[in-house]
Amino acid sequence: MNNGGNAIQNLRNVLRQCNIELQVEFYPWRRAQEIARDSDYLGYFPAWPEEVRSGFVQSHPVASSNLAVMGLADSEIAPDDLPQLFERYRIGVVNSYAYPANVHALMQQYAVNTDSGATSDLSLLKMLAAERFDLAITDPTVLQYLADKEGAGELKVIKRLPDLPLVIALRSAPDNQPRIELIKRLLRNQMSGEPVSQRDCALE
Repeated sequence: MNNGGNAIQNLRNVLRQCNIELQVEFYPWRRAQEIARDSDYLGYFPAWPEEVRSGFVQSHPVASSNLAVMGLADSEIAPDDLPQLFERYRIGVVNSYAYPANVHALMQQYAVNTDSGATSDLSLLKMLAAERFDLAITDPTVLQYLADKEGAGELKVIKRLPDLPLVIALRSAPDNQPRIELIKRLLRNQMSGEPVSQRDCALE
């Protein structure tokens, strides 16, 4: 997306209040998580809380992520309970994502019906379009954006799941502590609706 994605644009707006310019480098998800350990980086983003690895601490939420069970536009699958969908249909997931605990438990319980061959949302879309599986679980906004870009047509939301917070996985190291505290203050102010003061922008 032109703005790097809505979550990144939201973070950019938060930092701009302190005249801080956000610089983002895009990598495949697992690669991003490894590269972010380098001292040149604040951390990796956007992450679900379950995706904050050892050596990182999570920020307050920056935005929220939709999560849904998706199907092709002509799908006639009814919006059943999630366990029943896993029991009755083959479901695709992205293998580098740390899905919420309830989804992960169903992926393990119904491993025979879970296809974790997709390495990204784009490959998840292509595999769904090729009918390698019946349903896919990911952010519906992202998947529909990719479907429009790839000319794959409209997708259908079969079942919406609870929204997830999107956080920054902040590199937990002494040299990064001032920036972590700055991010905490700015996101705390955003959550409470308080204006940002000059003191809030200080690196202490």
